[in-house]
Amino acid sequence: MNTNHRFKRLKALWHKPKLRGNEEEERKVSWLELFYDLVFVVVISRLAHHLAAHPNLTGVLEFVVLFIPVWWIWIGGTFYNERFETLDLSYRIFTFLQMLVVAAMAVFVEYGLSKTAFGFTLSYVAARGLTTFMFWRAGRHNPVVRPLTERYALGFSASLALWLISAFLPAPLSIAFKVVGLALEMAVSLSVRNIQAKLPHFSSSKLPERFGLFVIIVLGESIVGVVNGLAGASTLELNTFLRFTLGLALSFGLWWVYFDFIGHRSPRRDRISTAYAWSFLHLPLLMGLTAVGATLQHAVYAEATLESAARWVLVGGFSLVYLCYAALERTLEHSPEHPVHRIRGLREGTALLALLLPLLPLGMSGVLIGLVVLQGFNVFHAVWNSGSHTPHTS
Repeated sequence: MNTNHRFKRLKALWHKPKLRGNEEEERKVSWLELFYDLVFVVVISRLAHHLAAHPNLTGVLEFVVLFIPVWWIWIGGTFYNERFETLDLSYRIFTFLQMLVVAAMAVFVEYGLSKTAFGFTLSYVAARGLTTFMFWRAGRHNPVVRPLTERYALGFSASLALWLISAFLPAPLSIAFKVVGLALEMAVSLSVRNIQAKLPHFSSSKLPERFGLFVIIVLGESIVGVVNGLAGASTLELNTFLRFTLGLALSFGLWWVYFDFIGHRSPRRDRISTAYAWSFLHLPLLMGLTAVGATLQHAVYAEATLESAARWVLVGGFSLVYLCYAALERTLEHSPEHPVHRIRGLREGTALLALLLPLLPLGMSGVLIGLVVLQGFNVFHAVWNSGSHTPHTS
């Protein structure tokens, strides 16, 4: 085999990043992307475990600060694949490298602001640095997208410099540098909306499926929470089984409302800002879902020393989810195939009424019953509207 033939074979395996266009709207999530998401299952699980062990204001603040960079890594890789996926050898190698550094983040994330902060910071820098390089490389091979990728490379590199400096600073200052770095990255992403508007539209099928799969990952923590709660109960009383059933019903309802009204639908294409709002609203949604899953463990076995604080985290997470549901519905394309939200303020009312539950003289069982009843109105609304559309089952 001569050298020229070997080069051609290598070239066939190693493709240049290709800017995806409108003709590929029906692309589906690849098996490799599904496998890639598994490493985020571990990261989210460890974050949920830490919040479950610290269901208080400090624990919630730590959870938020740690969750955002994890989500930022995931969404960076997701939008890179949306724009430049090639399905060749380079795609698999870069995906493996991303999994490697995200797995390192999982090792350090639980105490990523304290005793394992150094390891978490360096693993984040490596993960985000890899994504930044991938965008820069795509710009070198696609001149039309170069204004976008060069701004990404410059802004993200400045953020990573702040993160790298934070690794050598004491805790309060270190956290401040991290927060400023994340804010800078998000500001850069928002600043390129006009550039994005000139590029081909995002996929109308793959991105909703991609986000929906991540929601499934996070909802899985609710299942883990109720199972661990029952397994950790000192005595298996009737009340414990009642809370176990209510916890599972709560998780099932959260899935129901999202995937009947939001999950498989695309954001409107009238303005690029709508697509941005749709994607960014998933951040607080996912944090709320994770908070619910983390505290359902306490909700099932209702440990007295944690019950009061856990109730507020549980209800706060639930309310945040429904506020995000309400906001997300306003970003979606309307279609006769999907249920129409006819009850104005239903989601917001559910969220606000839920926040009253911890103020009432209710135990954990009473709070769970209240949340399930409030959610029941939303599920009933989904069932009532299901007669006019074919449910989405994939």
